[in-house]
Amino acid sequence: MNFFTPWIAEHFLNPSLFWPGVALIALPIIIHLLNRLRYRRVRFAAMEFLLASEQRSRRRILFEHLLLLLFRVLMVLLIALLIARLILDQGQLALFQGAKAHHVVLLDDSGSMRDRMGDETAFARAKAIVRRLAAEGARRPGTQRFTLLLMSQPDSTYSNLGERDLNEPFVEELTAKLDALECTHQRVDVLEGLEAARQRLADDPAAAQYLHVLSDFRNLDWNDSPAVGEALAALGEAGVSLSFIRALNEPHENLGITELTGAVEVAAAGIPVDLRVTVQNFGQREAEGVRLSVSVDGDRLPLNRVFATVPAGESVQTSFGVTFPTAGKHAVEVGLDADALELDNIRYLAIDVPQENDVLIVDGTLGRDEAQFIADALGANRSVTGYLPLVDSVEGMRRRDLGAFQSIYLVNVSELPPDALKAVQDFVAAGGGLIWFVGDTVRPAYYNETLYAGGEGLFPVPLAAAPRSLEHLDRVQGPDLIVEAHPVFSILSGQDNPFIDVVRVNHYYPVLKGDESDSTEFPGVKVVGRLRNREPVILEHTYGEGRVMTFLTSAGPAAGPDGTVWNDWANGLAAPSYAIMHLELQKHIARRDRAQPRRTVGEPIIERLDRRNYQEDVEIGMPDGEVLTIKAGAPSPEAAAGSAVATNLGESAADQWTAIFRETDRPGIYVVRRRDHQQQAEETWMAYNVPMEEGRLAIAEAASLQGLAGDEVTIAVQDGEAFDWMRSQPPGQDVRWWLLAGLLLLFIGEQALAYRLGYH
Repeated sequence: MNFFTPWIAEHFLNPSLFWPGVALIALPIIIHLLNRLRYRRVRFAAMEFLLASEQRSRRRILFEHLLLLLFRVLMVLLIALLIARLILDQGQLALFQGAKAHHVVLLDDSGSMRDRMGDETAFARAKAIVRRLAAEGARRPGTQRFTLLLMSQPDSTYSNLGERDLNEPFVEELTAKLDALECTHQRVDVLEGLEAARQRLADDPAAAQYLHVLSDFRNLDWNDSPAVGEALAALGEAGVSLSFIRALNEPHENLGITELTGAVEVAAAGIPVDLRVTVQNFGQREAEGVRLSVSVDGDRLPLNRVFATVPAGESVQTSFGVTFPTAGKHAVEVGLDADALELDNIRYLAIDVPQENDVLIVDGTLGRDEAQFIADALGANRSVTGYLPLVDSVEGMRRRDLGAFQSIYLVNVSELPPDALKAVQDFVAAGGGLIWFVGDTVRPAYYNETLYAGGEGLFPVPLAAAPRSLEHLDRVQGPDLIVEAHPVFSILSGQDNPFIDVVRVNHYYPVLKGDESDSTEFPGVKVVGRLRNREPVILEHTYGEGRVMTFLTSAGPAAGPDGTVWNDWANGLAAPSYAIMHLELQKHIARRDRAQPRRTVGEPIIERLDRRNYQEDVEIGMPDGEVLTIKAGAPSPEAAAGSAVATNLGESAADQWTAIFRETDRPGIYVVRRRDHQQQAEETWMAYNVPMEEGRLAIAEAASLQGLAGDEVTIAVQDGEAFDWMRSQPPGQDVRWWLLAGLLLLFIGEQALAYRLGYH
């Protein structure tokens, strides 16, 4: 009987009446057997004639009696099936019709569910549908189980609402918890949610299984992922009834800020910083009169930025300058006017503004004359540029902490001692910027063997054995220096800035060409500028996390092999472009580890503390001003209770501990504050923003959703605004009429046989 129980529950609306109905089948058999025991009275005297006649018709009568018995058994069987309400296809069972079933609800709580329809969000409507589903199931207590999963955390049921029987007390509890549930600002993984639902249903194979997905069904999440279709097909093949319930039916026009950036790495107190904002029109119609507001540290700036039009499906950019009067950390916020989806209308940026940016210029020559040209370009007026250049020798560099500098110039350096080379390598690998200039003291053999190191070192290319001169004829041959499209030279390009065209280059170091090829291209090395003879002269490559720019000519007008200067960029007609180039160069190679972190909501904050230097308590300042204190050494009591804000990851070294702060769903500025044993505080500001993908509100069509799992799997796409599909409707009408028709035919046949076989 245990073997048949799952099948009965899946195919009968009243499975409790099935076995009593089966028992009634024995009743006609018992009556038949009892009737066989009854003696017949014969009133005729000619018994021999009757016995002979009965002998001849015995077989026919036996067959007719058995046929009558079969008719009566089938009649009882059909009556039992009608009472138990047979459904041949369990997929035709309407919701909550009394059959044993497990309903898993997968609720989309991604940021796009904050899309508004008047005063109601898509998420609020989805929660109302969940309550309605539970209330409908509670009308059949004891037959339905319910599990609620959130797409943002599908591996665990929301607030212990999993594997619970549907009844009135449960509906009341569910309603209270749904009222407190808020939509996230994050993007969710639909595939993970479907897989978690599949695992839940796989653990309960005995019941009819339903998966209800409540979502806004954005194209980006559903139609653009083939893996989602495969997951749905696997669910359908496992016998799960799939139902997609749309929280909204029409997409809305939406504008969003997708980027807020700028040269924040080289910001300095009192120096304007150029910031750039990108606004995307995710809708189908052109937007007009789009206003942009800017606030710094909570104070709105008197900036008037209005986009006359933002074409449908396109993005526009604007730049503006912000001056921070004091050194320290500052928060920048840009925003748009409110629309249907407000979460992507604001973007945040945290900037750590120093008083000045230190730049180290190491000159390998005795007089350090070439380095002075760079120092004058960067720091002639520090109140305007924000740079503090420091000129030093190779020996002096060995005594300095390179981590204090924004970038390092190595100018005409013959070679570096091993300890100095290791310090520079660590500096660049950690994200620092490095600029090379060659000259007459350079030793090509050292550069090729130690600095180039087969393409693994700080120098991008091997050098030829000696510098070469660029020929200059009397006739016009075009500019000596031809630069490519590159951020360093973008401001110097075009007809309005012809200064770079008048740079005169007399001497340079050619790249050592290979034995098998004349190619001067090297993997990972980008040629930024070439000479008139097409020889590369300005190169860029990366080393670890840092950028390296290499100039295969001198930094200043040093004398070359024939007595002429290497180039006249620093003091010739092109001198104005020399200073601009170095300022732009600093923006391009500035070390990124000085910038405050930019993260996406939901990413945890990870703090690693050396207990020899820092206390274990870490303060987390929330965007709303609330301050939470977490202890890196052990989880707080609240963490064990489920409202975890800190998790101890254990001792990663003798005195090293790690803590994680996970409550980062809210966009804004988070302040992480740690203190040393002298109570001196250190702060890191982190800007958390919503993922820009959540602004793409295009909705998948019903036909495309129904076809996600292929032709073999049926997906019911329901309208969340209508509830007719949820109400109790008599299923299996066709089967019922067939049963009634069969019962009528059996009744007619049974009466005819009974009359024929009866004693009249």
